[in-house]
Amino acid sequence: MTSLPRHLVDRGRALSPGTRDVLLAMVVAALSFTRGIADKGTSLGWTEPVRPFDLIAVLLVLAQCLPLAIRTRAPGPCLALVSAAFFVYQCFGYGPSLSSIALYLALYSAGTHQAHHRRATEVAWLVGYLVLAVCLVSLGSPFPFSEHLDFLPLPIGCWLMGTWSRTRLLDQERRQRRELEAAMREERDHIARELHDVVTHHVTAMVMQADATRYVPGDDRPKIEAGMSTIGTTGRRALADLRDLLGVLSPGHDAEVAPRKPATGLFGDLVERVRQVGQPVEVVEDGVPHAVDGITGLAVHRVVQEGLTNALKHAPGRRTVVRVSHTVPAEVTVEVTTDGGGDLTGEPIAASGRGLAGLHRRVSLAGGELTTERRDDGGFVLRARLPIRPEAG
Repeated sequence: MTSLPRHLVDRGRALSPGTRDVLLAMVVAALSFTRGIADKGTSLGWTEPVRPFDLIAVLLVLAQCLPLAIRTRAPGPCLALVSAAFFVYQCFGYGPSLSSIALYLALYSAGTHQAHHRRATEVAWLVGYLVLAVCLVSLGSPFPFSEHLDFLPLPIGCWLMGTWSRTRLLDQERRQRRELEAAMREERDHIARELHDVVTHHVTAMVMQADATRYVPGDDRPKIEAGMSTIGTTGRRALADLRDLLGVLSPGHDAEVAPRKPATGLFGDLVERVRQVGQPVEVVEDGVPHAVDGITGLAVHRVVQEGLTNALKHAPGRRTVVRVSHTVPAEVTVEVTTDGGGDLTGEPIAASGRGLAGLHRRVSLAGGELTTERRDDGGFVLRARLPIRPEAG
């Protein structure tokens, strides 16, 4: 039994606002003609009914209740219609009616949903009520004008409650809008980072191989064909990675959990591709290898990818060492070191670019720490310390 009211509330919340308004209007109208509670309402100006409940009274009761069907879509007209019917009902001197509750609901709805001319609506209603008070006194009401003003705190309170509710709704909408904008910015940044990681490495490798092929003697056809083959292979890998990325971003994509593997297994193909374009790369592994997966494995791959890409761009042909250390329990350290000299005598590689800035965030999300170091000889060191989850070790 206790779950039935909760079920009805949930069903009501699932309805559209317009449907709820129509149901509310119908319920208030039905209760206004229900024996035992129909005469429980507000009566202004008279101690006893001046005229019996007749057809005009029925129409005025309906005229107070039915406009509630538009209380959220058109709160101003709803309040005007309900108030007019309420004022006429009071001037005719009918007895109390439950339909007077429609006035309070209309005032609350106007305070909540009225978006424009709020002050004018409030002033117009107060003026209308003062006119009603004057009319009641002139029609012979036993109460003086001043006593009619004692009724004002109730409708004003309904309006103020609606205003307070409106403030809360607007604050909630602004908060949701800010959260949505933040989520959209985060998603754009994420896509930009992924595109940078996928495109920059492959394009850099293709450019370096193309430049190297230009210096191959024209009669050395095998080297030219090998270079062009490497460029084509790298381009096809770039397209495949882009397709995979677009697939992940597509709606309904269900990402699979990557299997656990040693850290060096996460970037072995990457190292081989860089070696193919002429960059000397060594891989050194210290300690007992741990198995990594998920966000940690992706971070390891991106760290090595960024380090090798920077080496290709800023130190082509210079010795590059990828060192993976497992000497600390439940932690893996990845370090990419590029020797200095030659092309590294200019400005140092900044850690504020899109690649390294995005890499900082990716490593942080994995719970790790990323550092960069410019060596005295012009070399560059990219180092990441990443925790390994217990089940991955």
